[in-house]
Amino acid sequence: MTAERTIHILRHAHSSWAVPGQRDHQRILDDRGRADAASLAAKLRETEVPVGSVVCSTAVRARQTLDLVRSALPAEVPVRFSDDLYALGAEAYRAEITAFQGPGELLLVGHNPTIEDLAMSLCEMDAASQGQLRGGVGTAYWLIVDLHRGPDLDGRLRAIIKP
Repeated sequence: MTAERTIHILRHAHSSWAVPGQRDHQRILDDRGRADAASLAAKLRETEVPVGSVVCSTAVRARQTLDLVRSALPAEVPVRFSDDLYALGAEAYRAEITAFQGPGELLLVGHNPTIEDLAMSLCEMDAASQGQLRGGVGTAYWLIVDLHRGPDLDGRLRAIIKP
């Protein structure tokens, strides 16, 4: 398959449980999450990740995950934070993909179950991708999806990079 474009999707790393009185949006990474994000960054630095732009959820745990993998991305990659990726579900992610014009490849940093739903829908016509995704998208998993040419957002899962 010749991809029209490639997108990257990162599920935030493992987070702590909310403390009494804390909003879900404010939850932070726990020790496991920080270690997993650092491990993922080390793996990503072994390959050149051609990310040209990042859109990240505004949730603290997503922002912290991005901070920890930043060293694996091109130095001057622009980052935009979006409440929509936190609050609005898979359609917000699809809207970001549709609107992205480059250069480079888009990285979306967000949450489950939205990321699993998005990945399954993007790859719904590819049985091999569906098989890989049925196992779930764990915390700090980095998905690489190649999208087909055409108006529909459909493609195949190229890789899952795990911490």
